Amino acid sequence: MKNPYGISDFGRIRDGGFFYADKTPFLAVLEAGYQHVVFLRPRRFGKSTLVSMLEHYYDLGRKDAFDRRFAGLWVHAHPTEERSRYLVLTLDFSSVATDRGPDALLRTLVESVRNRVRTFLLRYRRLVPELDDLYERLDDVQDAEGLVGMVLDVVAATPHQIYLLVDEYDHFANRLLSGGAEDMYEAIVTKTGFVRTFYATLKAGTTSGAVARMFVTGVSPLMLDDLSSGFNIATHASLDVGLNTLAGLTRPDVTRAVDELLTARPELAESPGIDDRGALLDLLEACYDGYRFSEDAPERVFNSDMVLHFLRELAARKRLPRSMLDRNVRTEYGHLQRIGALSGTAVAERRMLLQTILGEGRIRSEIVEQFGVKSLASHAHFLSLLYFLGMLTMGTSPRSAMGYELEIPNRVIRELQWEYLALMLRDDAGVRIDVDEPQRALTGRYSWLLELRHLEGGCRSAGPEDA
Repeated sequence: MKNPYGISDFGRIRDGGFFYADKTPFLAVLEAGYQHVVFLRPRRFGKSTLVSMLEHYYDLGRKDAFDRRFAGLWVHAHPTEERSRYLVLTLDFSSVATDRGPDALLRTLVESVRNRVRTFLLRYRRLVPELDDLYERLDDVQDAEGLVGMVLDVVAATPHQIYLLVDEYDHFANRLLSGGAEDMYEAIVTKTGFVRTFYATLKAGTTSGAVARMFVTGVSPLMLDDLSSGFNIATHASLDVGLNTLAGLTRPDVTRAVDELLTARPELAESPGIDDRGALLDLLEACYDGYRFSEDAPERVFNSDMVLHFLRELAARKRLPRSMLDRNVRTEYGHLQRIGALSGTAVAERRMLLQTILGEGRIRSEIVEQFGVKSLASHAHFLSLLYFLGMLTMGTSPRSAMGYELEIPNRVIRELQWEYLALMLRDDAGVRIDVDEPQRALTGRYSWLLELRHLEGGCRSAGPEDA
């Protein structure tokens, strides 16, 4: 098995023979029921790879690569009507600077858009001669909405249409909020802020006919709500049962990945802690599985990044990883968890909610699908934020008058919850706690893992004292 950890480019994954979990059956689902989509999932959940797959499939300029890139996947035998139909413009806001003030943020956002528009023009200007003139004027435009707007205006006058892909739409906004820069967030997103103006330009592109389809990914609905009427043309499909496994890995995906690794590296099966395939899969399930994004979803989903991290460490070390949690995931969740401090609920109430979640493993609440920063004013909003961040997920108990049963999806997230609670106590109440002690006291339903033959401990480290 060639592990694609850290690789999100679909073309590179397929050309290089890396492991790929087939998400192409969803192409028919998206075409049949969705036009402009907002799809939210926790960080490190395979969203960028999904966006890249959409780009390669729908790109008119890549139609000659369809057989090579999609051979063996579901859609190769069942191509959809819109295959290779569009000019694809992909925007990605993960590189926007948020720690150097508003001028740097605006400059890096504009440059991010400019670079993506430049790539778009280079790819299509021979196919669409009308775009050629724009390339020469690209450096003269100094705002993001102007860069995209001039492309949309030209395409609207041609027989072509655009499939617009926006990855990490809220990345810079989340970083601002988690860093305490709420005033800067307010200035750029709401009212006449340039971010709101930018998304209003995208909306105008759908009205003119330049944009035929749109797929937007992110983590939280905070910025989506604050954009308000400037971007109200998209369907928020994050809780739709038909898209439950659109991102992440299913149990069959994980089983195939483990089997491919053990087949390619037979010596691993002789290493202590790895020789019991069933126990290995049980450990992966307990630590990384458990996500359920619709009350009607029949199956749960694994965090793809964490599984690939585990398998990479397994192959490199020939033993279970020293840490079951990818350091990059811990960093990302650390940033996102601090957004919870913006909640209108008091520190004591938030602490009480976390203690209830950690003590009982679950809590009842409605899920508020769209809310802005200023509306984080109730338990339901705070718990909904934890849900979208991936700290909680839907349980299997039926919805009641008190809302959905929300539970901690897996052991790794349970440990991250403890770290969050410890930081809250330290920062807000001046109290320090030992994170390891409550972890040991609350092994709960995962305690059976300690009895699995050859396993070296819980999900946090290879030592039994950390289980």
